[in-house]
Amino acid sequence: MQNLKKKVCLIVDSLSTGGAEKVAALLSVELDKLDYQVSIICLRDEISYSFQGELYNLGLNTSIIKIVKQVSKFLKFKNAFNNTNADIYIDFRMRNRSLLERLLHAFVFDLSKMIFTIHSSNVFYHIPKNKWFYAQYAKARAIVCVSKAMKDNMYSIYQFQNLKYIPNFITSSSHPDLVVESIPEYDYVIAVGRLDNHVKQFDQLIIAYKNSKLFIQNIPLFILGRGPDEEPLRLQIELLELENHVKLLGFKSNVINFMKSAKFLILSSRFEGFPLVLTEALSVGTPVISFDCHSGPSEIVKNKSNGLLVKSQNFEALSKAMSLLYEDKELYKKCKSNSKSSVEKFSFPNISPKWLDLLQ
Repeated sequence: MQNLKKKVCLIVDSLSTGGAEKVAALLSVELDKLDYQVSIICLRDEISYSFQGELYNLGLNTSIIKIVKQVSKFLKFKNAFNNTNADIYIDFRMRNRSLLERLLHAFVFDLSKMIFTIHSSNVFYHIPKNKWFYAQYAKARAIVCVSKAMKDNMYSIYQFQNLKYIPNFITSSSHPDLVVESIPEYDYVIAVGRLDNHVKQFDQLIIAYKNSKLFIQNIPLFILGRGPDEEPLRLQIELLELENHVKLLGFKSNVINFMKSAKFLILSSRFEGFPLVLTEALSVGTPVISFDCHSGPSEIVKNKSNGLLVKSQNFEALSKAMSLLYEDKELYKKCKSNSKSSVEKFSFPNISPKWLDLLQ
C-alpha cells in the first residue's frame, strides 16, 4: 500500500509534443489516482497534454533578454523546487547543457531524492558527457531507462549501480475523448511525432511513401505533430505535387482516434528511446511498420506478427514494407489481430509496480 499523500514532483521541459513529456503527463494522472500529492515543474509555457497536480509554469512572463531569461528561470526553478518540498523528484528533461546542470547539482538538487529518466538512445541528451556528472548520477535514487538497450548503453558508459528499466506505459488516459473531430472514413496511413527531420525523418518518409504502392493506390499519408520543419515539409509536399496524398494535420489531442482508424502507423526515425506511438497504435488494434532503429522498436514490434520491423535507414525496404502490409491481406489480418495483445505487458497495471517500488 502506498504512503498516502507522499509528495512526488515531476520535472519537464514542457507538457506538449514529446514522448517523454506525454509519459510525464500520464504518470501525473496515474499517481494522482493512487493518492500521491503530485506537482509538476514545467520549464516552458507549452501545455497540451492533460495532467494532474499543482503546476509550476516557469515559462510565463519571461524576459526577451537571453541572460536575464536564463538567470530568472534558474531562480524560479530553485524556488519551485524548494516550494514543492517533494519526497521524490522525477526529472524528464533534456539535460545536455553542462553549465545549467552543474548549477542545479550545486545549488538545487538533493540527489537522494532524484530519479533521472533516460528517454533517448542518444543518452547524452539526458546526461552531460562528463565523468563528474556520471559520478553525480551514480548517487541518485535511480536512473530510469525506458528500453533495455538504453540501460545496457548507460552501463557501458559508467558502471552505474542504480540503473532501472521501466518502459513507457499505456493507460486509459492515453485515449482521451476530449475533442469531437471528424475522422476520415476512407483508408489512410499515419505517422506521428515532432516535425524534426533530423530525428523523425519525415522528409525521407514522404519520398518512401511516394515510391510505395500506397501512392499508386491513392492511400493518403497523414502526418500528425508540430515542430521546426513544418514549413520545409509543406514546401516538399508542394514540390513533389503530393498535396492530395500527404497531409500535415498538426497537433491533435485526440491523436489516438486517428491511430485507431488508420490502416497502419509508420515510424521512420533515425533513433528513438521507447517510442510511445508504437505502443499506442498497437493498443487500439492498429498494426505498425517501424525502422529497427536504436532503441525501442525491437522491444515492441515482432516482425510479421504485430507489424513489420525494417532494417534501420533502409528507405527502399520501408517503401516495400508499406506496399506489403497494404497488399498482403492475410499478413495484415494477422498483424491486426495480434496488435492489442502484443502490448498488454506495457499497460500501467503491469508497469506500475516498477514505479511504485522506486517511490516507496
